[in-house]
Amino acid sequence: MKRWTWVIATLVVILLVGGYAFSRHQSIEKQYHLEMTNAEAAIKDNNYTAAENYFQDALTRRNNDKIATHRLKQTKIFVNAMSQLEKHHFATSKKTFAQVYKIHDGSQTLNTRAHQKIKEINQVQKNRTKYNKILKYARELNVAQEFSVSNEQLDRLFNDKTFKKGYYTDLWKSAKQLQKSNKTGLSQVVMPGSTNDNASQSSANNNSQQNQTQNNNPNSGVSSLPEPNLSSSEQQAANNYSGSNEFTVTKKDTELNGKVISQDQINQARQQLGNKSGQLSDQDVRNLIKEAAQKGISVSEALQQ
Repeated sequence: MKRWTWVIATLVVILLVGGYAFSRHQSIEKQYHLEMTNAEAAIKDNNYTAAENYFQDALTRRNNDKIATHRLKQTKIFVNAMSQLEKHHFATSKKTFAQVYKIHDGSQTLNTRAHQKIKEINQVQKNRTKYNKILKYARELNVAQEFSVSNEQLDRLFNDKTFKKGYYTDLWKSAKQLQKSNKTGLSQVVMPGSTNDNASQSSANNNSQQNQTQNNNPNSGVSSLPEPNLSSSEQQAANNYSGSNEFTVTKKDTELNGKVISQDQINQARQQLGNKSGQLSDQDVRNLIKEAAQKGISVSEALQQ
């Protein structure tokens, strides 16, 4: 009788211990799945710090669990890529985002977002190349004292809503400072036909001397304005860029024999044209200068034809 009593007692103990172990296992599994669910919800809410904490908690329920380990790593990579993008390290962040969707058993939400960010960065890099090309041309016109035409190119930037976004802050600041330089240059120009022709000639001479100084001293004038903060790859892309920027006046329209028609040349042409010059824009005068040079005649004769 005692023997059966011990057998029954042993079975009871085994059942109790087994039941507790099973119950505990079920509780741990339930908590693991809850942590993983909460982590994915945090990712969808863009709360990546919380997601990392949930994945770490899930790993306390299942040590070395591959899915939780991979998704924790994936989340950290995504956060790092976002930090690089905020610092405008476009090329670097694009490479880091590419690592996100290479993680096995990763979050589909992060995979999708990484692809979207890479697409966004590609567009930003194209825009920066285009904007830098316009800004570079506007700088060349400023150096040539073509302040009005330089401002026309800057207007193309300022009228573009995309240009005002945070990705282009450095270019926007450079454009604003160049616009300020153009405004200063325009305020110093005295047009022919004013009440003081001597002052006009003096202003033209001063502008010519200023332009010569700028050409001899790379640290003067517009050259002192800060250059856009471009990476080597972005600068190379800008140099190679050949797309259309929809210029109001193209570079070719402002040149004669490959050289930009200076403000001095325009002022001298206006003096030859006399009162008729008041009816002409600077680009009209440039066209007359080019026509006169081509036909070997004076600017006033070109106007009469």
